Amino acid sequence: MPRKSPSASRADSVVLPLDAYLELQKFHDELVGIADTIDPATPLPYVRKPEQSRRRALACVFRLWAQQMQHSLATT
Repeated sequence: MPRKSPSASRADSVVLPLDAYLELQKFHDELVGIADTIDPATPLPYVRKPEQSRRRALACVFRLWAQQMQHSLATT
């Protein structure tokens, strides 16, 4: 009967060099900055326009990406 090896598809932790971690943290901060530029947290008088909806959706993508990176960095 063949031996079962541990699954390589999921790692509980990853070891990164400090400089790589710091670069990823800077990238995370840039993503948050982009999202805040596209759709500021304190909007001007609220007017729902199609362009504003697209910007809000795009900003949401960048924020979600940043959250995923932050979670990955926290578990590293």
